[in-house]
Amino acid sequence: MVKVIKNSWALLVSSLILLFFLINTIFADTNFQGLKDKKVSYLDFFLLKYESTLMRKASILAAQMVPTRVQYSNIGVGVKYDDKKKQINTEFHAIMDKYRYSKRKYDPKKRDCNQVRNLIFYKKHGYKFFSQKRDPNLSVDIMENLFKENFFENYDFSKQEIDFLLSKMFVKVTIFHPINKTKLSCSGKINDYELN
Repeated sequence: MVKVIKNSWALLVSSLILLFFLINTIFADTNFQGLKDKKVSYLDFFLLKYESTLMRKASILAAQMVPTRVQYSNIGVGVKYDDKKKQINTEFHAIMDKYRYSKRKYDPKKRDCNQVRNLIFYKKHGYKFFSQKRDPNLSVDIMENLFKENFFENYDFSKQEIDFLLSKMFVKVTIFHPINKTKLSCSGKINDYELN
């Protein structure tokens, strides 16, 4: 009789454990199926991929062994869709390197804003090395083509959709000086020759 009770008890525990795993599996399948059935707009998908690509590309602004531009310790990236204005806003927050600029007096200039945008989007400074004048080799057409290659290459957008999106994409760059606590901002369309 005791053996029968022990076997019954073991069978009951085994059955409960099996039932527990079965319920968890069914519940997980239900949750995953519910997530798979949710609809995501192509715009939301594009914005997510666009922002993650920008975050990856922002690493180009890491400190250089031989500085040829302003050195940054941190770059923040944000992408938002403004439903009222029907436009995509990209923001970069660049914090100048505190150690370097506590020893050197330097105030950020508009060309620094443009270089942040140019390096992240186009991998080019956009300014001549010695004169620091705007380099005509990075024209609006070249910027537009590079942007399309970098951000629209693997998407199923038509030429009209790409042109429409480019006309509705804006960027704002803010450079923060960590010592004198000043900031400089400039903004414009993604492929403006120079941000204002």
